[in-house]
Amino acid sequence: MTHTPSGLRRASSAPEDTSTTRTPRSPLRHRLTALAGGLAIAVAVPLAAPAAAQAATVPAVTAKAATGKAASSTSITLSKHKDVKGGKRVRVKVVVHVHGKRVRSGKVFVNATHHKLRAVAIRDGIARTTLPGSLPVGRYNVKALYRGTSTVASSQRKAKLVIVSGTPKVVRIAKSLAGTPYRTGGTTPRGFDCSGFTRYVYKKAGVKTLSHSSSAQRHAGKVVSRKHAKPGDLIWTPGHVAIYVGKGKQIDAPRPGKSIKVRSIWQSNPTFIRVSSKAVSV
Repeated sequence: MTHTPSGLRRASSAPEDTSTTRTPRSPLRHRLTALAGGLAIAVAVPLAAPAAAQAATVPAVTAKAATGKAASSTSITLSKHKDVKGGKRVRVKVVVHVHGKRVRSGKVFVNATHHKLRAVAIRDGIARTTLPGSLPVGRYNVKALYRGTSTVASSQRKAKLVIVSGTPKVVRIAKSLAGTPYRTGGTTPRGFDCSGFTRYVYKKAGVKTLSHSSSAQRHAGKVVSRKHAKPGDLIWTPGHVAIYVGKGKQIDAPRPGKSIKVRSIWQSNPTFIRVSSKAVSV
């Protein structure tokens, strides 16, 4: 029998001290740990991004509200939406509100289609102006543009306007004498003959003093074609003279027993005479 020394048996049977002994990590465990860390970072970044984006957009929205791009409004009012060329000028009134309050001072730019903007001062909350009396016949957009300070965007409104052909003064005066009786040799509103009537009307309109003779009035101006004749021109035929009022009609003192009235041109081949541009202007 072999005897083992007691000291050796105690040494071999004593428990192992593991306080300073570490088991090395396996390569697989190391990879799993690194992968988990990377996933944590990837998840954290998207979660933080919306918060950062939201923080960035809040100042932008506030700035837009501060500029008041939707806070200014302009209204425009015309004294009339249809006018006769050369008639009474159209009045324009503009009111501007910013943030619900009427603007008390500043400038508004007013224009009609194809016509230059006109700066109009705002006084006591209203900008007032009149459109040019020289606007040609046509349709217009009358616009009012308000340009505020750098903190208020501009606002614009428009109104419709139509300018129609006017009636020359010669025609207006002639029509006002409708119903006046024919009187041979007459030159006053008590009674007219044909040339006395045209002579009176042209003089009253400030155009020209004509001779009291239809044959002399034939040479009072320039002959124009029927196509180019305008209201206010003379219509002459041997022994008679009248005033053209447009659309195939004339006004004249016909003959004894009749009175002045507007009627269709009955002459077969009349001569149209342009006495002056003043006679056909409005």
